[in-house]
Amino acid sequence: MSYWEKNLAVLKARAPELARILTQTVVPPDHKVIPSKSGPPYLQVGGVRLHSTYQPVAEGRSWAQAQEREEKEPVVIFGLGLGYHVLPFLEEDRMVWVVEPSAPVARLAMEHQDLTRLWERGGLCVGQNITGLPPKARLLVHAPTRRLHPGLCQRLAAYLAGEEQRGGQLRILVVGPLYGGSHAIARFSARAFSDMGHEAEFLDFAPFHPGFKALGKLSQVPKTLSRLTKECLRFLGEILLTRVRELHPDLVFFLAQAPVDPPLLRTLRGEGPLLAYWFVEDYQVFPYWREVAPEVDAFFVLQREGFFQELSKLGLKNFGFLPLATDPEVYRPLALEPSEQKQYGSAVSFVGAGYRNRREFFQGFMDLDFKIWGSDWDLASPLAPYIQNRGARVSEEEAVKIFNATKINLNLHSSPYHQGINPDGEYLNPRVFDLAAAGAFQLVDWRSQLPEFFVPEEEVATFTSLLEAREKLDYYLAHEEKRREVAQRGRERCLRDHTYRLRLTQALEILEDLCPGRLTPRPLAESPVEQLKRLFPAEHPVQSFLKQLPPEVETLDQVVNHLKEGESALSETEALFWLLHEFQSGLKRGRF
Repeated sequence: MSYWEKNLAVLKARAPELARILTQTVVPPDHKVIPSKSGPPYLQVGGVRLHSTYQPVAEGRSWAQAQEREEKEPVVIFGLGLGYHVLPFLEEDRMVWVVEPSAPVARLAMEHQDLTRLWERGGLCVGQNITGLPPKARLLVHAPTRRLHPGLCQRLAAYLAGEEQRGGQLRILVVGPLYGGSHAIARFSARAFSDMGHEAEFLDFAPFHPGFKALGKLSQVPKTLSRLTKECLRFLGEILLTRVRELHPDLVFFLAQAPVDPPLLRTLRGEGPLLAYWFVEDYQVFPYWREVAPEVDAFFVLQREGFFQELSKLGLKNFGFLPLATDPEVYRPLALEPSEQKQYGSAVSFVGAGYRNRREFFQGFMDLDFKIWGSDWDLASPLAPYIQNRGARVSEEEAVKIFNATKINLNLHSSPYHQGINPDGEYLNPRVFDLAAAGAFQLVDWRSQLPEFFVPEEEVATFTSLLEAREKLDYYLAHEEKRREVAQRGRERCLRDHTYRLRLTQALEILEDLCPGRLTPRPLAESPVEQLKRLFPAEHPVQSFLKQLPPEVETLDQVVNHLKEGESALSETEALFWLLHEFQSGLKRGRF
């Protein structure tokens, strides 16, 4: 039995949810297990070596011997690595917990070390959740892990020292583009931050897009057009700067193509907030990242190895991997009317823009019941009969209906350089997650990151060529039950692991590591009900009434709605609350 199988058997019995997470964890390419000079392997994550390249076993024992601790004192070790420094503690008569921020690192440790005694002596926390650890336990810090995750290390030290955990909310300004695919992502991000309990505002520049686009019709002189464009962008920058000065956000969160340039970003940094930029684009296609990345506190990207190297060449360390996700409030299963099923349904469909590779590849499906939805398609091409609504843009509402009405949703990632599938494609587009969240069956071209997010052929179906796509189309069109099973598993995985709320929680965790201690939440504002509890003495009848309210009742509106659900006559105190609500409502309507 391998180390992995042995560890997993124990973990499934002790911590089944962690076992599931680690089973589905795919190790990124920048996590390298390399033989040391003495034989046993060491682990390197990005440019950080977690162990000695010569004697990792001896180094681990020396580290353990050098740590101060009392006899039988419980310890919490920050950083697992490949476990060399943890094993000596498992030989002692003490309780041992390990906090490892990275699931891939934990997975590799379980593949290369017998850690079964860890589950008997204490346990393993993977990720950012440090609750449940023994208070006042001695913290022992693995320095290479602290280099990778300083923010969590700082938070763990405070937690074990008995210091109150920081509560409250952040004030976040989400800045979207004038137009484009990242506009929806900006909107979803603002909603996700709000759902997380933060005070989030979306600065939407889309209403300015028609005017910006109209500039091209005002002059045919390149210099004049350039000057007008710069003036328009300067105006939008003034709007952003004004909003930052009025709102005083803790964090300004930009999406790709937001109308900002280096001088504006430098000005915004001088106003005090942290600046984060989510570059949800291909760095090889859109090179403007070179100007933006050095001017922000955190630069989030969809691609790892090649992009990380390019950022490092610029001398940057402020970047992190943040993949896309979905908003399940928008993308969900729908029960369609017969008329909607007829309008939007087909055996095979595609929703998206007509990039070159799609225009050529999709000609291999013209013998099928095939519908193409979206803009930028050539209405004079052989695909014209399949293009719906003369290539009009598709709204989110329509897209969800199409996803649900279609038997097989094709998902071919865009490429301006290939005739079909990009053989070096890495990141996943939003459609992968949106289709899964909608409970729709999708057939997607192979991407190197795909196994990190979905189990191929179990949660999504894949293809690597036109021939394979045709074979799988034939198979799945003939096997409806198989389609349903794959789509259902994909939806379950997506809702569990790939929502914007989860993804932006990860973004804040990365930001905490990149800028430890700089992102301090504000205290949560007291609800009206909590304020009333402070105003009245303990023996007052109002206090008795307030104690009977459910915890989710926080506002005067909610108090009255709760009273309306009751069947008994109102008490004097309840009637006063109702009267106060009516008076307040009258003031808002200008009746008093």
